[in-house]
Amino acid sequence: MMHIPLYAPGRTLGYGCGHPEYNAQNDRNFEIERRERWPENGHSSTTMEFHKAVFNTSNLLGVFAGHIHRQTIDWAMGIPQFLTSPNASGGYLDVDFLPMEKSDKTKFS
Repeated sequence: MMHIPLYAPGRTLGYGCGHPEYNAQNDRNFEIERRERWPENGHSSTTMEFHKAVFNTSNLLGVFAGHIHRQTIDWAMGIPQFLTSPNASGGYLDVDFLPMEKSDKTKFS
């Protein structure tokens, strides 16, 4: 679970963390937003390694995030990423993790 989603293919530059085109050249809003411009070379190697490590985790059920203020789901490398609507407008996700049936366990072991 995290606040800002991870970049998923097909999403815009401002969508999440780890977009390959995140860099100073593509930062059009830093003056309007009164913040420092994005780094010339983009995300740090630590950020990109984190993004890669998350989606290469063998036992990850999914990623749960918010930040973009609308409910959606993306798939990245076979991993679902669920985003929720903002709680200020009543948005939430009710997530239940249930044990597998005994018959299902043998199918996936």
